[in-house]
Amino acid sequence: MNNLFISVFLSMLFSNVCAAEPTNSQTAARDKGIALYQQSNWYDSQPLLKIAAEAGDRKAQFYLAEAIRLSKRYMTSEAQKWYEAAAEQGDLYAMLRLSNEDDLCSLMSTCSEKNAEDWRKQVLEAANERAVKGDTEAMTVLFTAGQGLSWLEKAAEAGDSYAQQLLASVYKSGGGWFFIPGNREKAITKWFKASSEGGDPRGMFFHANYLYDHSGSKEEIAYWVKKATESSHIDAVITYAYKISDPSNELGYPVNLIEAYGLIFMLSKLEVGTAPEDAKRKLPELASKMKPEEIKEGIDFASAWEKSHPPLSYFDPIYGY
Repeated sequence: MNNLFISVFLSMLFSNVCAAEPTNSQTAARDKGIALYQQSNWYDSQPLLKIAAEAGDRKAQFYLAEAIRLSKRYMTSEAQKWYEAAAEQGDLYAMLRLSNEDDLCSLMSTCSEKNAEDWRKQVLEAANERAVKGDTEAMTVLFTAGQGLSWLEKAAEAGDSYAQQLLASVYKSGGGWFFIPGNREKAITKWFKASSEGGDPRGMFFHANYLYDHSGSKEEIAYWVKKATESSHIDAVITYAYKISDPSNELGYPVNLIEAYGLIFMLSKLEVGTAPEDAKRKLPELASKMKPEEIKEGIDFASAWEKSHPPLSYFDPIYGY
């Protein structure tokens, strides 16, 4: 009886921890950690994500697991622990990751009691149950799990901007069937535009690039590059900053060296990736065309930007590398 009481008590205690509302400091740590993760900073994001993950935050648990797996380049026991914590709270992407039979723990038979096949069964059951109720994330998970392009099309038709961008990308890569010439291009444009109008920064940047490659209007391309920039998409920020520093830019942006310097200065402060290295090389070139007070204005612009815009991000797919 004593052992039974202890087991029940511990189970209730664990459930309460998982369900507890995060404090402001835990939420701030999670958000900062996710921001660093989305800048491909998989190392520095981990201590911040762990604060919220240990408090039972499902989103932090998933991203912490991703950061650990990506930084180690394989599924470790610690990453698996956090995937399982998120999965037990219903996170479909965590279940999907645990269902991957190609991960090292599956190949070496070091996974936990529930194997990849068990997790695959669980994610498909949970996702199907939610999808029939209109959950577009569940529909997208079913597509990602190989259950058919129709699920992604349903999510896009239901107005999910992330699914719309993903569907356009799938069509662009040759997925789907189009018997009438030109219909594929029309569908790609339709869904990139829908995603952009729905507020997806990745969709905005991809839409601008697709228009550029297919002779879209200069005004529309310029509009969506700037919108993606204002949404803090790193590749868009790079593109926009370079264009407004070039008097002959093909998108017709007026030259603004102060803003260009500020944006590139901001990029130079990122910790990882090619963006900060490229930015550091570009800054001296810009500075050579500016007065000292203009450079200071550029740095002040960067500071104001960071306070009024979302953190810089690549907006990589949720279920990415």
